[in-house]
Amino acid sequence: MLKQFRRYLDRPQVLLRTVVGYSVAAVLQGLTFVAMIPFLRVYLSGDPATALPWLWLLLGLAAATFLLQFLTLYRSHRVSVVDVCGNLIHKIGKKVAGLRLGWFTATTPGEVASLTSTQANVLSHLGSIVLPGLLGATVVPATVLVALLFVDWRMALVLGLAVPAGWLVWHWGLKVLKAEQDQEPALVAASAGRLIEYAQLQPVLRARGLHGTAWRPLGRTLSEEDTAMTRLLRLQGPPLGASALVAQTLFTAVLAVGLWLALGGSLDVPTFLAIALLSTRFTTPLSQALLYQGEVQKAGIALQEMGRVLDEPTLPEGTAPQPLTSHDIEFHDVGFAYDASRPLLDGFSLRAPQGRITALVGPSGCGKSTCQKLVARFWDVDSGRITIGGVDVREMPTEQLMGMVSMVFQDVYLFDTTILENVRLARPHASDEEVAEAVRRARLDSVVARLPEGLQTRVGEGGLRLSGGERQRVSIARAFLKDSPILLLDEITSALDAENEALLTRTLAELSEGRTVVVIAHRLTTIMNADSVAVLSGREKGEATRIVEQGSPDELVASGGLFADLVADSRAVSRWRLG
Repeated sequence: MLKQFRRYLDRPQVLLRTVVGYSVAAVLQGLTFVAMIPFLRVYLSGDPATALPWLWLLLGLAAATFLLQFLTLYRSHRVSVVDVCGNLIHKIGKKVAGLRLGWFTATTPGEVASLTSTQANVLSHLGSIVLPGLLGATVVPATVLVALLFVDWRMALVLGLAVPAGWLVWHWGLKVLKAEQDQEPALVAASAGRLIEYAQLQPVLRARGLHGTAWRPLGRTLSEEDTAMTRLLRLQGPPLGASALVAQTLFTAVLAVGLWLALGGSLDVPTFLAIALLSTRFTTPLSQALLYQGEVQKAGIALQEMGRVLDEPTLPEGTAPQPLTSHDIEFHDVGFAYDASRPLLDGFSLRAPQGRITALVGPSGCGKSTCQKLVARFWDVDSGRITIGGVDVREMPTEQLMGMVSMVFQDVYLFDTTILENVRLARPHASDEEVAEAVRRARLDSVVARLPEGLQTRVGEGGLRLSGGERQRVSIARAFLKDSPILLLDEITSALDAENEALLTRTLAELSEGRTVVVIAHRLTTIMNADSVAVLSGREKGEATRIVEQGSPDELVASGGLFADLVADSRAVSRWRLG
């Protein structure tokens, strides 16, 4: 475990020196206790003055132990604060920023929050609290036991009985606790995610009177965590009790055997008293070893969770920008699957030419959004390739690819800052006038005009102070401001009324000139304004998605196929009126 821990530290040698320092300090502490035996022998012999050299030895060993422990403790706290709580959290942030976009899910915020808070805290205690405690609980008794062999092998044998007994209790305790400890990170991450969600949903919850403890998902998650933690504490009781029982039984055995030997004359009284006193420093640490080992086990689980993120492979990318002859998007016999047993795409080919709007139409779950996200490298294809201007997207630097693509999806996240800064995120150096123009083209200006602070209005975390349609317009304004040659649009008109949809449709037609636009839409008006429509099949019987029809909207309607049926159904629904 320490080897894995060292991999994630910028200064792994500091951790090694910390372990060595604590180990040497524990040996010195054990020798300090052992030195009490000759000191008490001489001191109780009737001539206390002759015990002075042993007293100086005791004081020297104690001072050396204290000094080394202090220096090592200081160093270990620096490791905890700087290398763990500082650099390790920074590594997580840097790693997350370089992971593929498909790695992020709805549960990711809670998992990352748990890593940078709870799990990082567990690891920060490893060097400053857990390791010194564990080494003290094992190295000190071991030092005492070895030294005692040279004083009285019989008493050393009695103390040595604690080793197999303690190991059995230790092994049993760790086995009992492991199953519960393995579940702890997932429960903590779930709670963190629910708390974040609860904070973000405050306006909605309060409007419905569900604030406080009335929101069941949060209460249920916290209750599950509380139940698991209570069960873990309950499981700790028997092993810790057994460990304490072993220690007390051993201490009693030392007193009984020592007294028997002393009464028989084979063990002098000063040595007996010293060993009796020494046995308390032998048994007490042993009884604490299980507790510290449990913390080591928790740290090991935390390291596994850290490793799951830090060892996650980043997408390979090109090192130099690739020259492009156009911005045509092409899928060449692409294969892709979320689940290897059920391929989503298999031999899938599609061309979205520059300067034209290509609409993807099909039932939910057929892979329309996946096609868009593969272009932006949320994931990499399993086979085949996707090219832009004839260049494989995997050969492009991420900066080049992201610079060419603007994405507007259904779920829009806004940062807790002003509308102006949220739009400017697309092009940080854009002037206020350029931002205002993008706002106007996205039909966001009518929303801004109603707000007292206009573009300086703060939108709240996630943009919760704006409606879903308003958040989507901010995202569209970003795309206009970025002015990239490729637009990926996913249901961008789904939250707009008919008037704004018509205005936005005309704006998109203007924006598409000279650009590659791939749009996913269910509204007929959006689809009919596309230059080309690709109708994707459903996934009946687990078959991979394929293109069943492709052409202009008018051509497909005239052909009388599946698209013509969809258009007819949509028009019939739009003509339906109550009464």
